[in-house]
Amino acid sequence: MHKVQDMQHETRPMFGPPIGDASTAFAASQQFWCGVADAHTFFVALQKSYATLNAAWRRSSSTLVTSVVRHARIATRIAWQHFGKTCRLTAAGLATDAKRGFPMKVVIENTVCLNTGDAAILLAIRHILRSVVGGDVRFLVFDSQPDVAARLYPKKDYPDLEFHKLLSESLFKDRPGGGIKGRLKSIYNRAVWRALRRFAQNGAANSVFFSESDRRGLAAYASADLVVTTGGTYLVENYDLEKRLNQFRIDAILGKDPIFFTQSLGPFKKSYNRQELGPIFDRAPLILLRDERSRNHILDLVKDPGKCHVVADAVFALADTDRIKKHLGSAPAPTGRVAISVRHWSFVSDGEDGMRRYLDSIREIATILVRDHAKEVTFVSTCQGVPEYAHDDAKTARAIVADLDPEIAEHVNVDATFHTPDQLMALVKDCDFVVATRMHMMIMSLCVGTPVLPIAYEFKTKEVAKHIGVAELLLDIDTVTPTEAAEKLGRFIGSLGHYRRTSLEAVLEEHESAMSATGPLSSLIGGRSPNVAGDVGKSGEQRPARLRNSKHKGQGEPVI
Repeated sequence: MHKVQDMQHETRPMFGPPIGDASTAFAASQQFWCGVADAHTFFVALQKSYATLNAAWRRSSSTLVTSVVRHARIATRIAWQHFGKTCRLTAAGLATDAKRGFPMKVVIENTVCLNTGDAAILLAIRHILRSVVGGDVRFLVFDSQPDVAARLYPKKDYPDLEFHKLLSESLFKDRPGGGIKGRLKSIYNRAVWRALRRFAQNGAANSVFFSESDRRGLAAYASADLVVTTGGTYLVENYDLEKRLNQFRIDAILGKDPIFFTQSLGPFKKSYNRQELGPIFDRAPLILLRDERSRNHILDLVKDPGKCHVVADAVFALADTDRIKKHLGSAPAPTGRVAISVRHWSFVSDGEDGMRRYLDSIREIATILVRDHAKEVTFVSTCQGVPEYAHDDAKTARAIVADLDPEIAEHVNVDATFHTPDQLMALVKDCDFVVATRMHMMIMSLCVGTPVLPIAYEFKTKEVAKHIGVAELLLDIDTVTPTEAAEKLGRFIGSLGHYRRTSLEAVLEEHESAMSATGPLSSLIGGRSPNVAGDVGKSGEQRPARLRNSKHKGQGEPVI
């Protein structure tokens, strides 16, 4: 391939007829090389060269550099339009590129890594995708608070994670209420959408509406081989979905419709949400769901239900299967330690009275554990120890402990510090059991072989409890009372050996189910084409990514 800088002085390509100007010569030479060389290697190299040029352009005001970037952009688009459709992105090809020093780039969006449960999902997605691709993978994580996430998960410990601000939160103005301010914000947001479409058409990221951080984020999307929207429970109507919808709209404009990783979602009863989510789900190349209930919630919103797969929560992929098998062979000796995870829940039935009933029930559990079973109790959870985060479960724990009898409180501790998923699993692996309100506290405990008595605040926990064989003991935050809590705790402790075996055998199955996502992922990655933002064209929103051989009439070539 010609060196880019040579094209500023040479208008005759190495092969073929003379060309009149540098940009056309550069484009023609790239067309030739894409036609006769390894197309996949060409595109990887071209995208990386283009990224390097863009970085130089941001640092320099040189007209020469600006001209070279413009020529590279034109060459990229022409080469893609004429030859890119023959190029296939395969797992084997990606592994080969990784060996050559070209890592696969995966965008993971909509994360909230200040929540350790959400971070565990991220690390599980990372583990599963590495199992598919092998070699070197770089994860471009688009988070609500990337600076804090980068502090909690530093490069020295997580060198393959790169945090960016979620574009839907950085680009647009919130529009609370009406009035002049509301109308001005609406006008501003429409201008941002136009700027995004220009970027999709020609790669121009120099709009006044884009900050330097936004430009880096857009460049990350443009160079990504795969886009994933993280797993979780953020697509339920308890929450305002507008920021999530905006992110999916951005994805569509950029031609990067995401894979939906393991979700608990719906039901969608609001007509606006159904109208907006229908096309988004329909464009998604793959939708992974944590339960049949979620799948049923979207079956009437997708044209191809075959791409909707029910698999276990991604975090089960992190299970320590060797440790679990050891515990199944020989039950661990009791340690006398129990962990309890609690949370504040704004949507509990009966409002404050319902929350008070829940706190009293947890207080009863702690009292029984200390008084009747001589346990040392630690309150610890997935959402705590991060001042910048809106949720702190340690506050709820302190409120519970404050009203314990003094002789009980002496044996109860509130661990209010932040823990990464690995740290949290290390903390609970030697507990006799865990009482968990946070679902991923439950799953991470199970992943290290520790049985769990669950408390459900959303249907997702009820589904997990059903799968691991403890549904009969599940406590529901909407209805729990101290009497019920005491009765079910007694049954759980009285048959702990049985529930440990039942749960851990199920965890091995859940681990296998979570890892089964590698099947549809491998098929998807094996049949995709790499792309650059320029492939989107003027109607990028109408040219979505889809599974191979499943395009609707009028769709463009599939891209991730």
